[in-house]
Amino acid sequence: MKKSLFALAALGAFASAAQAQSTVTLYGTFDTSINQVTDLRQSTTTNFGAATAAVTTGSGTMFIDSAFATSSWGMRGSEDLGGGMKANFHLESDIVANTGASHSAGLFRRAANVSISDAKLGEVFMGRRGNPYIMATGSMLPVQGNTAHQWRALNYSSIGDQLSNQIAYATPKMFGTNVLVGYALNNTVDAGDDGTAFAAHLINTSIQGLTFSAAYNNQQPRQIGTAQNGATSGANSVNVAAVAASSTTPTVGVANSASSSTEGYAVGLKYKFTPVFEAGVLYSHGRTNNGSATGANGVSATGAAIAGTGSSVGLTAVGIGYQAMPNLLLGANYASATSGAKMTNLQAHYMLSKRTRLYSQITLTQKATMDGQGGGGAARGFSPVGCNSNTTLVCSAGLPTTAGAQNVPTDAKGYGVGIIHTF
Repeated sequence: MKKSLFALAALGAFASAAQAQSTVTLYGTFDTSINQVTDLRQSTTTNFGAATAAVTTGSGTMFIDSAFATSSWGMRGSEDLGGGMKANFHLESDIVANTGASHSAGLFRRAANVSISDAKLGEVFMGRRGNPYIMATGSMLPVQGNTAHQWRALNYSSIGDQLSNQIAYATPKMFGTNVLVGYALNNTVDAGDDGTAFAAHLINTSIQGLTFSAAYNNQQPRQIGTAQNGATSGANSVNVAAVAASSTTPTVGVANSASSSTEGYAVGLKYKFTPVFEAGVLYSHGRTNNGSATGANGVSATGAAIAGTGSSVGLTAVGIGYQAMPNLLLGANYASATSGAKMTNLQAHYMLSKRTRLYSQITLTQKATMDGQGGGGAARGFSPVGCNSNTTLVCSAGLPTTAGAQNVPTDAKGYGVGIIHTF
């Protein structure tokens, strides 16, 4: 009897110790706002046409989700393995607050990964995770948010907010420097590096008050390969004529599809002049060469070149942040692209508590005056407000689902007020 009681007590103590060494955290963010947009095109199409196209404009009052922060929820877990090592997991999903729907790209499309970390050696991640380029550029200016930092899509410099099939390594902080490197596999057979992606960033804070950031990402194109059965007709073949004429995606498997190569980089400096005033500047360049009829240097199933156009756009942005009062933050951003597209964004944030804030922003845009330089692809324009990136158009007519990702051929304006709550 005594042995049984002792064993039960020991088991309980062991369970308590094991439980104390593992943690799971539930967190989330809600961002909802009401926005008035003016001089915006009256269309729900995502084919926004050339920069010089004539359009009919209008105005509207809209309920917008994620205009500043991204509405999302997630879970993080960690287990202490001893000796400074931990096993971790991370799951994150969107909250589409205006409809309650799930994101069309998947429940945990924002994050689904595991990692092993060591206090001295860094951390290795495996699974779907944020693009290192996006992680760094999101904080290059003092007060940005989804509407202000849409420049990453506008100048083609981002290959996407998240990367699937990713293996990433984050260094421990050394000499004030953090480095993150990620590589995304293509998960296809005999495709070489077609469709693979590489991204990295470096952030240095060794000088007090100064933050230097540099980021890069690149996705290789999937060339149109030989048909799976070696034929140019039939169910397992590539329709060469259709691809060359209209960029139709072959239906013979992922490895035989066509897509664009995208490459982008950004460098930024941010300096805190006083405890309440901070300023930043960045330069970014992006280019794309499509492996289709709308791109450059595509390759057909027979090895013939498919002519087309690409885009090459540079962009400069500056921003300031001013803590006017302990609970009042003011921000301003200005961005100008070599395509002629421009954006001015003004913000005010009033903290009701540590987890809840009210905010307002005014965004003025100028349309692109020319199409993408170099290859001549269609230029993109700034949207007067950022929206959730769900492929179902949940914002309103005329607003692209990913701000900056399509041409907005008008000088549009947006005025909004919203609330952000975190848990």
